[in-house]
Amino acid sequence: MSLVSCDTGRWASNIQTIGKYQMEYTAPKSICNLCKSEFTTKGIGRHISSCLKRQSPKTKNTLTKKYCYLSVRDIDNSDYFIFLLISQDSTLDDFDTFLRKIWLECCGHMSSFSYKKWGEEISMSTKIQNVCNAGSTLIYLYDFGSTTELQVKLYGQFSGFFPKLEDIILLSRNSEPIIPCDECGKFQAVHICTECQWDNNGWLCEKCAKTHECGDDMFLPVVNSPRAGVCAYYGEEEKERPIPKSLQDTINDKKDKIKILKLK
Repeated sequence: MSLVSCDTGRWASNIQTIGKYQMEYTAPKSICNLCKSEFTTKGIGRHISSCLKRQSPKTKNTLTKKYCYLSVRDIDNSDYFIFLLISQDSTLDDFDTFLRKIWLECCGHMSSFSYKKWGEEISMSTKIQNVCNAGSTLIYLYDFGSTTELQVKLYGQFSGFFPKLEDIILLSRNSEPIIPCDECGKFQAVHICTECQWDNNGWLCEKCAKTHECGDDMFLPVVNSPRAGVCAYYGEEEKERPIPKSLQDTINDKKDKIKILKLK
């Protein structure tokens, strides 16, 4: 893997919370999947709202479908975001599955939707059309131990024309933040030491990781997710990544415990 220099003036520097810790990093512009234009974190939402209004059939045999337009952001760091259209016939369980796949799933943890944190849970069988009220907000929690908390903002209904009859359409996702190495500060971090991060440290570039005293068995990859560095999260391409045996044993142990809880 080539080293990526963090000495760049292309993006504004942010000081935000990554996981449970504060650090300085740069946030590249993100792409609108409707028109392929690039926008900052603050501008992407306004653009997508206007871009959706301009959508019209461009090919034959396009299909109209009723959707709910919404965004999802990490509660601690709004630079992690997703803008979506989700079919009104879909359920919260379908939405939960999508969030797990793109951002969260590591050990089969439990999750919930509610109207406020630790409030009464909304049934996963609830259809999206029953919660899609413009201006409403949902709270989504994944893993009730090392919890990742997301805020879901509902902007209202949208009827769209798309070549494929998809239940969930990804309108935009934040570009991966460029986080500098904690040890040298010169190159982009690609590994997270799960031991050192408890001391607000441990984000390592490829070069510094080779000599890091804790060893690679303690590493998790830096991924484009608010779950980066938490539990045993390896990213949405988990099956394609080589997982250290010690970490795989931890994952299997947690999955076994979840199965036991469900049997009870």
